[in-house]
Amino acid sequence: MTSSEKKLLTIEEASHFLSIKISRLRTAVFKKEIPFVKIGRLVRFQESDLLKWIESNTHGVKKESRGVLDAIFND
Repeated sequence: MTSSEKKLLTIEEASHFLSIKISRLRTAVFKKEIPFVKIGRLVRFQESDLLKWIESNTHGVKKESRGVLDAIFND
């Protein structure tokens, strides 16, 4: 493990990392939509967990849409 994987991010650092508002991140934690670590009353995030979460929430383009997109952007 590298030192960046060991460091836990605060909610402010995690919201900056994800480029979302702190309030949206708090809502995601409350709804258990995003992985987090509880230390007593504190909420922390592992950067590696956030990267996995981003990957699992990344949506691809449907095959039939690719032809349309190619036609639009290759004109």
